[in-house]
Amino acid sequence: MPLSAQTKTQITNLLLAYQTAYNRHDPEALAKNLATDIIMYGCRTGEFISGRENFITMVTKNISRYKIDGILLGEPEIKGDGIVAWISAECILLSTSGSGAVHETPSRFTAVLRGTGHAWEFVQIHMSLGYPYHE
Repeated sequence: MPLSAQTKTQITNLLLAYQTAYNRHDPEALAKNLATDIIMYGCRTGEFISGRENFITMVTKNISRYKIDGILLGEPEIKGDGIVAWISAECILLSTSGSGAVHETPSRFTAVLRGTGHAWEFVQIHMSLGYPYHE
């Protein structure tokens, strides 16, 4: 059964809250939208995370390590069935180099969400960087 317009709006708002928290580098706000049993593959070799606290630790480390300024999520494709929804969106990863130059790296964002009866939460997230030499 297709998701209702109301559910899609709720999920879109959840994505905006995730983007805002990430861009403010606010782990507390970011954690509010994550399931305790979340899993994630990151962009780097060996970046597999299980659990909300480990996710927050990894994101906090990556933001400082890679001078990540934020992400800009594009218009998401939202699908679902019952209490499970899945999304994909193109996005831009904004970062600043040591010289102060701002870089915009094309990326992709996918996630699986679970409905809790009163809200939606992320149970799986993956972000991959676009390969600049591949068409």
